[in-house]
Amino acid sequence: MMSFSTSLILASGSLARRMLLENAGLTVQARPVDLDEEALRQSCEAQGQTLSETAIALADAKANLATREAGFEDLTVAADQILDLDGVAFAKPGSVAEAGEHLRRLRGRTHVLRTAVVLYKGGEKIWEHLASPRLTMREFSEAFLEAYLEREGAAILSCVGAYRLEGPGIQLFSAVEGAQDAVLGLPLLPLLEELRRLKALDA
Repeated sequence: MMSFSTSLILASGSLARRMLLENAGLTVQARPVDLDEEALRQSCEAQGQTLSETAIALADAKANLATREAGFEDLTVAADQILDLDGVAFAKPGSVAEAGEHLRRLRGRTHVLRTAVVLYKGGEKIWEHLASPRLTMREFSEAFLEAYLEREGAAILSCVGAYRLEGPGIQLFSAVEGAQDAVLGLPLLPLLEELRRLKALDA
């Protein structure tokens, strides 16, 4: 029988990340944090950090905030994801119209999802990992795009890239290279391996 010996805090309100962990059999306490992500992104850019480094910095900041009430043995996991199109980062669209603009820029091109995950024990970071799945959008028609935006509506405003691969957004793509969990925002297999190394999970 699988054992999980310490509480796992998820520094996020993301349903997708929580479901990935819970479907793997883990007990999760969601603890969303109030972080000005855009300000931190701009600070990282001003310091010349890469988008990979920025993703790790964002995940690290989330975990750091969530651990303020954590016990000494508590494990806290946080993740962040940045869409990287040839070095240009995409934020979440502010409207359905802006979502359409983002998808037109991504159409027919390959982008990378810089997906970072960090693990804290108590108040200190003990592990980090970065995955970089590559996704190629097909040359979909304007008619398809309009139908897609009408169907998805506000649901994609919380999604970087304006797509949900676990939903109709999968039809936007011709190729996806990388683990599905990393695409959804949490590289799960490396995290589980680290939890086993820490003896928080049975080996």
